[in-house]
Amino acid sequence: MSGILNKRGLLFLIPLLSSCGGGTQLAGGVGTGGTGVVTGTVTGFGSLVMDGIAYNSATPRYDAESTTQPSVSVTAMKVPLGGQLNIQTDAQGNPTSVWINPALVGVVTSVNPTSGTLVVNGMEVVVNSTTSSLPNTFFIGYAGMGAIQLNDMVQVHGVPGTSSSGIPFVQATLIKLMPSNLSITRVSGALTQWNPSQHTFTVNGIPFSFNASTQFFSPFSNQTLGTGALKNGQWVNIWSQTPSGTTPLVAGSVQVSTLLPGMNGNITLSGLVSAVQGNQFQVDGVLVNGIHQGGVTAGQYVTLKGVIDSTTGEVSVQTLNPYIQTPATLSGTISEFVSTGNFVIRGTPIITNSGTVLTFANGASAPLSALQKNGYIAVQGTLQGNMVLASSITVYPGPPANEVVDYLGKVSQYNPSQGTFTLTLLSGSSQQVTLSTSASFGNGTVANLVNGALVEVEATALSPQTLSAYGVSFWNITNPNLSSGTLEISGVLYNYSAGGSSFNLNGLPLTLGSGVSLPSGFGNGDNIDVLMTPSGSQYQVDAVARDDSN
Repeated sequence: MSGILNKRGLLFLIPLLSSCGGGTQLAGGVGTGGTGVVTGTVTGFGSLVMDGIAYNSATPRYDAESTTQPSVSVTAMKVPLGGQLNIQTDAQGNPTSVWINPALVGVVTSVNPTSGTLVVNGMEVVVNSTTSSLPNTFFIGYAGMGAIQLNDMVQVHGVPGTSSSGIPFVQATLIKLMPSNLSITRVSGALTQWNPSQHTFTVNGIPFSFNASTQFFSPFSNQTLGTGALKNGQWVNIWSQTPSGTTPLVAGSVQVSTLLPGMNGNITLSGLVSAVQGNQFQVDGVLVNGIHQGGVTAGQYVTLKGVIDSTTGEVSVQTLNPYIQTPATLSGTISEFVSTGNFVIRGTPIITNSGTVLTFANGASAPLSALQKNGYIAVQGTLQGNMVLASSITVYPGPPANEVVDYLGKVSQYNPSQGTFTLTLLSGSSQQVTLSTSASFGNGTVANLVNGALVEVEATALSPQTLSAYGVSFWNITNPNLSSGTLEISGVLYNYSAGGSSFNLNGLPLTLGSGVSLPSGFGNGDNIDVLMTPSGSQYQVDAVARDDSN
């Protein structure tokens, strides 16, 4: 693996892609278009599906913000449905690096469920659940818009837009509940009051300062920016270690979304059209020349492919398509099986109802009982708050070669020099695993990979029992009970009252078993892993641990 680690600490990889897995068989084909970037909304998994276009997910590096840095290495399991991503691609259009890029992190200061709007860090956030010309908003840690409360700490993924009266807003594609004590803030908006000599600026009426440690960069380039590249009116995304409400916020990083002269390459860009003037307009703060395209209108969500003009920094459009809402598509193994009506694929909760159509891969009708733990399936469905309601499910006899799978189990026969181990699943069956040269680790490091460790592995299936793992996430549960009746579930904790004995996870109500030890500071918004056993119609929690890799 080769690449450039630039001064801001973000790795934008130049070549290589070490494995060819990634879901092209089931998800519609790997995207092409040459060296460049892709930005947009995650609409499915199997491959990494961005606004309906599939890309190889067996990528050498994934990055996301942490509480200490704007970008750290994470596993592919960190990518959420509805998330906004910035992808660097090689000459074949395959991803070489993926950066998870939220627009806002902060406290909800206003919420109106009737209008489907809230305010975070001075920016209006608009939720969509009815309009087919926009991506639907997905929720994590909430059942839906009506569950959001004043003073909640949230992470918002979305694209910038401008109202008919010229007021900026973020069209939300994902809203995630975060821990109330989160010590970071993210603000997106137009840069104003830019004063490099005083080291100050304002975004959304929020004053910022910056210092020698502040990182200035563009998501469309592997080069850092000098302060001379910044100008009032540019759309920026600020990450700060300063908690919301502090004045001024100290900028840890400043991401300039506007393309600048000197940048070049191919670009695939999805978002809302704004600032239409003749053949020119903006998408996500990027200036676009659509002279060879039909007309576009402000507020329209589009996906375009084009070439960056290195002289002007604008995009010359090659193709442009209005957004047409299509089903969410998810392919993979059932990693958290509660029932045939409630299970998880690639970290996304799936539900079924009487209208769900099940078929086998050969086209024959399949019964609900064909849905089994660790079974490989392909799902099409619609977003329903914090779940996907499956409209159709195809059941496969086993993972097709080179497709992505996700398994939880215990490590044995680990050989550090060879990077191999046996993964024994909760069902008792086993998989032979080889770590890919670009494997990343979540909720721990390679030093935690020892015999007896409980891990979740995301991998390419080389054969039904042979895996090439590119992501390993540790479930830090001590002495886990892995009896045949044990179920696992992970996600964002919500509906918990301090000292209480019940909470919700992925839409499922859970009850704490007697003597269960809770992590320090256990509270709503935490990412947690849970082992549980069914008790009648209830689910009893037997063990729980915080999971910082979710």
